[in-house]
Amino acid sequence: MEQTILEWLLEESTPEVKLRALKEYEKLPGDDERVVNCKKELLQSKVYERGLKKLKKDKPWDKYDAIMAFAEWGLTRADIGKDIDSEVYALIENTGFKMLCGEPLLLRNLVKLGYDTDDVVKNEIDSVLKLIKDDGGFGCISTNKKINDPKKPHKSCARLTVEYLLLVAELHLKGYKPACEDSLVHYFTKRNIFYRTDDMQTPMVDVMLGTFYPPDPIKIGAHQIVYALRALGCDPESEAMQAGYKVINQHKLENGRYLLTASKSVPAFKAGNVGEENKWVTLYACMAQE
Repeated sequence: MEQTILEWLLEESTPEVKLRALKEYEKLPGDDERVVNCKKELLQSKVYERGLKKLKKDKPWDKYDAIMAFAEWGLTRADIGKDIDSEVYALIENTGFKMLCGEPLLLRNLVKLGYDTDDVVKNEIDSVLKLIKDDGGFGCISTNKKINDPKKPHKSCARLTVEYLLLVAELHLKGYKPACEDSLVHYFTKRNIFYRTDDMQTPMVDVMLGTFYPPDPIKIGAHQIVYALRALGCDPESEAMQAGYKVINQHKLENGRYLLTASKSVPAFKAGNVGEENKWVTLYACMAQE
């Protein structure tokens, strides 16, 4: 990463980006003075205040979005303190983790926050990862027989499988390699990450070729997908990773920063304007190419 880009990511105006960059790009330990000071700034910021208010709302999806935001910013349950545990456990109790198509992404965010050692989370992760299919992906969870008839064979759902990729990448970064890891990685590398196996020019899901952010259970952009594969140890010189970098770099501007191509109308947190250079996309793109 060029120094000017790094300085942009570490600006005081966006402590949430700065904290994630310090911890995961510069790989500074939690007790490093820069990390400690940045965390303090973030916990006193308006962006954190908005996240905390969302966490304490009654609707499960508000809590879900707040958990995602905290995870993306690089915070942990220890950083947030007493405000988070009761809300996380209430969400788990009320939903059983079954947030429509959002369970794997919820579990990924809980791992990032440090809940992976809790038995209820650990057991759920172990249970869902066993559902991997023979093709290396994860199947549609719909109970609509027109979509997912249990009597008929179905290929894996690419959208859901991307969420599992992010989950397994986080587990890997914490030193745990699930039994399904190699098969899951192969699911993406055999299709140059994004493409149909019967047509390597056609994406499995169009949104995968953009830089959608913040992630949504069924919409995750190229920068996060390629980053996850790199975190899982994929060779940057491999055909699949080179195909991934080609897609990411289509969104690179002349100044070295990356563009946000799409987001939800009401995102989990404010991450920047669509059609403009974006710190989050840039950070992920740079980490993916390390």
